Amino acid sequence: MGKLYFVGAAGSGKTAVALGLALHLRDRGVAVRYFKPVGNPPGAAGTGGDRDASLMQAVLALPFSPEELAPLTLGNYYLSTYRDHQACRRLVEAAYAKVSDGAEALLIDGAARPWAMAALGLDAFSLAREWKATLVYVLRPVSDRSLDEALFLAGCAREMGVKVAGVIFNDVPRVLLAKADGLYREILADRGLETLGVIPHQVELSAPTVAEFYEVLGGEILTGEDKLGNVVEDVLVGAMTLESALAYFRRSANKVVITGGDRTEIALAALETDIAALILTGGIYPDMKVIVRAAEKGVPVILVHHDTYTVINRLAEVSRVIRPGDERAISLAKEVVAAHCALDRLVSLAIEAHEA
Repeated sequence: MGKLYFVGAAGSGKTAVALGLALHLRDRGVAVRYFKPVGNPPGAAGTGGDRDASLMQAVLALPFSPEELAPLTLGNYYLSTYRDHQACRRLVEAAYAKVSDGAEALLIDGAARPWAMAALGLDAFSLAREWKATLVYVLRPVSDRSLDEALFLAGCAREMGVKVAGVIFNDVPRVLLAKADGLYREILADRGLETLGVIPHQVELSAPTVAEFYEVLGGEILTGEDKLGNVVEDVLVGAMTLESALAYFRRSANKVVITGGDRTEIALAALETDIAALILTGGIYPDMKVIVRAAEKGVPVILVHHDTYTVINRLAEVSRVIRPGDERAISLAKEVVAAHCALDRLVSLAIEAHEA
């Protein structure tokens, strides 16, 4: 059985890449399974279980529950939750054995960071070494420093005795495409690492929807509950004067505007532009004029009880999530892996057992 362990930062798109590869493996008649030892906790809106595990369970029709596919969850204070460290390890090992039994290829999805749960010895590198899995680093480059991070972590993995296949550059902005496919590829090759893919920015796969904002922030949906699938390409904060608000909001399309619930005129100005959702902070219920206008335009309005500063800080947790019913995104994940990755090489890595 081959084992590929996809690692990378939260929002790198490693699950979408794993999904695309899994669909190609299935098309080739390979018995493919998915496992995520350390999943994500429920969001602020009360959504339960790891969403990636639920996605893979549904799309691949796996005969396991999402809880078996992602047995642990990584909260900020997980050491208080998992006091019995040995019991945690036994739980992961039992789930791993059950899910991998009979598989020809096992795709393992990393946590939000490769070092997550290192205190319990359950970080990605330790588990990859134990399970003799091959690492694939999925990187969303924003500057040259992103490549530094990938090289450093690949070096750490190798020092721990883990095989590293290479790097997939995902969601690459247009200004970095040539550099990733040229200079970055050359530097990786000099270090003995393959460039397994260079995937350009894809709005449908990288831009979060309003639903992702709601799941992170929680709150009350006042209008537009049927429009939570709106794609968000920008976030603006309505902290300016009314005189400059309209020109400011017109600079961006498909945006979320964050402003205080008592900033009625700012909210109304935002609603007169191309807006994906309006997030009102401070727990202050807005003027009915805002609700009526948003309902007329079909714009979701979410009332949260955090202040604007807290909301802005929590936006780092928002990332695109492919959902089981999103056939377009699922199909696109498969398409981009075929079009922009070394698909045959990835298939070979996925089905070839890694020798110690």
